[in-house]
Amino acid sequence: MTLSRQLVILLLLMIALVLTGAFVIGVRNSQQYLEDQLASHAQDAATSLGLSISRSLFENDQASIESMTDAMFDRGFYRMIRIEKIDGSPVVERKIPLKIDGVPDWFVNQLTLQTPEGEAMVMSGWQQTGVVKVSSHPGFAYAQLWRNISDMFRWFLLSAVLASLLGVVLLRWLLKPLRDIEWQADAICRRDFPVLEPLPKTSDLRRIVEAMNRLANRVKIMLKESEQLAAGLRRQAYQHPVTRLSNRRHFRNTLANLIDSPEEFASGVLALIQLREFKRYNDDKGFAAGDELLRVTAGKLSECAGQIPHHVLAHLGGANFALLAQNFSVQQGSELGARLCTALSALGGADGLTDAGPVHVGLAFFDGVDSPTELMSKADMALQAARSAGPGGWKLMNAEGNGLVPVRSASAWRVFIEQCLAMNRLRLHTQPVCSCPERKLLHEEVLVRLLDQTENGDEIVLNAGIFMPQAERAGLTAEIDRAVITQVLKRLQQQGEKRYAVNLSPYSLKTPGFLDWLEHQLRIDRTVAANLVFEIAEFGAVAIIDEVRNLVQLLERYGCQFSLDHFGRGFSSFAYLQSLKAHYLKVDGSYMRSLGKNLDNQFFLQSLSKIAHGLDIQVIAESIESEEQWDLLSTLNIDGAQGYFIGRPG
Repeated sequence: MTLSRQLVILLLLMIALVLTGAFVIGVRNSQQYLEDQLASHAQDAATSLGLSISRSLFENDQASIESMTDAMFDRGFYRMIRIEKIDGSPVVERKIPLKIDGVPDWFVNQLTLQTPEGEAMVMSGWQQTGVVKVSSHPGFAYAQLWRNISDMFRWFLLSAVLASLLGVVLLRWLLKPLRDIEWQADAICRRDFPVLEPLPKTSDLRRIVEAMNRLANRVKIMLKESEQLAAGLRRQAYQHPVTRLSNRRHFRNTLANLIDSPEEFASGVLALIQLREFKRYNDDKGFAAGDELLRVTAGKLSECAGQIPHHVLAHLGGANFALLAQNFSVQQGSELGARLCTALSALGGADGLTDAGPVHVGLAFFDGVDSPTELMSKADMALQAARSAGPGGWKLMNAEGNGLVPVRSASAWRVFIEQCLAMNRLRLHTQPVCSCPERKLLHEEVLVRLLDQTENGDEIVLNAGIFMPQAERAGLTAEIDRAVITQVLKRLQQQGEKRYAVNLSPYSLKTPGFLDWLEHQLRIDRTVAANLVFEIAEFGAVAIIDEVRNLVQLLERYGCQFSLDHFGRGFSSFAYLQSLKAHYLKVDGSYMRSLGKNLDNQFFLQSLSKIAHGLDIQVIAESIESEEQWDLLSTLNIDGAQGYFIGRPG
């Protein structure tokens, strides 16, 4: 029970106690007063009648005695008048039955009025001749007592109601700062840090509010400092200090993780870019000019990479850069090589590299077969070939045609995906996500497959890394996400105890009407909606942060959870986590490479866990493929894990 309710109940009890006591005392006093009045009334009547009939009784004038007795009995409120001689023999007696009109019987039974007899001696000179006995009728007294008590009860009841309402209003006003403090505490738990203003007038409550405001500010500062520290250490460990691009170590880890993640990366082009004569430029212009040239080059490369939906751009050191264009075809790789040479050719005249073409570009096509080392070697061979070809050249090392990616035109891919959706050739596989170290199932991530056929008619299964890039180009991601969500909701209706994580494409959130459709589906299947976790890749979510916030608000209404996938692949600030209110962060698998030996990765994961737990977010490690990695997670405060060591997709 809340404090306000307890105080209201206490207030009502006190009002009831005070008014009940006053009411009882008032009733008792009224009763005593009326009894005294009845006794006085009877005694006065007896005395008056005794004086009036003294001569008539002495002379034994019966007619006069009866006449005076009747006159008094008829005009007064008497129950009995009796006149006796000195020897006790009756002379006159008048009596009426006890009848009380206008007063409930229960009232008469509960409040009995005593009606004592008034008695007076009848004297003749000094001689006592008789006795007059009078008893007042209590009817009038009962009626008066009933009116008094009724009026008093109504007034007390009205007073109690008014006092209670006034007390409740005053208590709500006085306790408003406490409700504000409760709201502030809940807001801090929701990762908001509001400051209460204005301060309450009551000194005690003012001190509490001031303390809560200091706490909110302090927690906000602590989280901000932790975020800045983690971001600074991440930049120091994984970014080149001059260009702020990914450094060699981060790029190699990311490349290896992508190649091991066919769900995300099935084909692409790796480009190695090298500035010509950079050492001579440094010697002639100085290191400051050399650093400026590197920054200008990084800017030009970032402009080129900005046209690629999924890419990784890195400065490998010295005059060497790398650009990984995910889901690129051979034709697109050729276009990329030409575009890079054209974009960087302007560096020559502006920065003193007088020879035409200040760069060499070597490109290698990845078709899902090569290892990271093999792909880097092919790109390096292409770079050497470009250098041999002369200034400003580029060279693409093509695949040998034994890759895993089916060859289709853009229009053919569109037709194929539409046919798969229409003919229900979409299949769902799942991979478990377990808690650490208990290894208790948290949820299962849904992985999407499409059924295809070879030229020989054999059925093959295409993973998302193959067809999702084509769906993005064709604008069909929303249709695929709708089909996946529909199938998952059907599964949950059949096995409601399970929890599934569904990946959403950022392109779907930007599709008009998709969020309305999603809310409609969740409303229809509200009973199982709370068993859904929706995931979006961090690098995609940051680009459409407003749409993601709208999604999170929608999910909150139906009890769904939200997760950021592949967290940490980019170098975005942690600040947005405070307002995004995610339930999970799935750390990119590149941080799990050589985790036992890489102290920078361990420190980053510990720092990230500290920040996330402060925001009530669970941290899940991706790509856990060995027992050594699994054993380290609990020491790094990681909440859960996903990978082949935990369970393969099935």
